[in-house]
Amino acid sequence: MAENIRERESISESLISSSLKVLLRAVFIFEPLAPTAITLLTNRQMAKFRNGGVIGKYKTVTKRLGRFHYRIQIELDLTGLQAVHLLSNIFPNQLNGVRRWFHD
Repeated sequence: MAENIRERESISESLISSSLKVLLRAVFIFEPLAPTAITLLTNRQMAKFRNGGVIGKYKTVTKRLGRFHYRIQIELDLTGLQAVHLLSNIFPNQLNGVRRWFHD
């Protein structure tokens, strides 16, 4: 009985390891396509923010620097209130002293 359990564990372990090998190969094959996918996902999220009025116009560019290294550049066109709202969400504690100068 104990041998049967050990065989099952070894079969499942070998199945998992072989699956991981296949997935790792697939990742390395499709990795050069990642900048396009990153740009598409970033544009989708930015469109949600634009439709919600959080940001104005935007432009995103993703450049592959090396294997699994990317530069993501996002250019935003913001109004004053949008900039304050965005900065207050990014740096909430740092802007407490400056917040009184801006009226929402």
